[in-house]
Amino acid sequence: MVDVFGFPVTAASGGGDFLPIIQYDARAGRMFRSDRVDNGGTFQTEKVDITANFKAMVDFENIEIGFIRFAPNTAPDFRMVPIGSQLPDQPSEQHSYGLRFMLKLSKECGGDKPIREIAGTSKAFRAGVEPVYLQYVADRANHPGKLPVLVLEKTTPVKTGTGERSSTNYHPTFKIAGWAPRGDLVFEPKASAAPSTAPTTAPTTGSTRAAAPVAAPEMADDFG
Repeated sequence: MVDVFGFPVTAASGGGDFLPIIQYDARAGRMFRSDRVDNGGTFQTEKVDITANFKAMVDFENIEIGFIRFAPNTAPDFRMVPIGSQLPDQPSEQHSYGLRFMLKLSKECGGDKPIREIAGTSKAFRAGVEPVYLQYVADRANHPGKLPVLVLEKTTPVKTGTGERSSTNYHPTFKIAGWAPRGDLVFEPKASAAPSTAPTTAPTTGSTRAAAPVAAPEMADDFG
């Protein structure tokens, strides 16, 4: 059995998240913005907790799937293809199933660089994205030219294993709070070692299209 992204539902995550621009820490249930800060001529990464006020317009139109390897003291290795394409071969046991997509944070939590990227390999992260992605697929025809705006409603602890092998991860619950014009959230393809096979048809989701809401919240002001 596979999930909506084409990953086996029984596959291990192979590690936690490493998100170079936005990070969801599944072990803590927190969302962080990573900023580069100049401290007198030297730069360091500063994590800003945006869990409580996270709101972002997400580019689900260009979500990528594939394999990611996060290793200490080295750049992440991405082997990604557009969703709906055939998954690339797994390069190594250290490469885990992962997602990557661009987003634009709202004025309240975006800092001076609101357009960012989020990527993750944890099952908790993938499980949190799946239902809102399915809702996006079902509703997108009702919102032409717009992208969904997500908020983080809550995180739920999920314990797995027993004894010394037990661990707790926090599954995020995202909600589509509205829709906003894409504006300057322009997709930028990244270099990848994985060959890209463009899908010939839209991915099958097994869901039916939801009726248009009476009045979808207009979110353009949050991302202007």
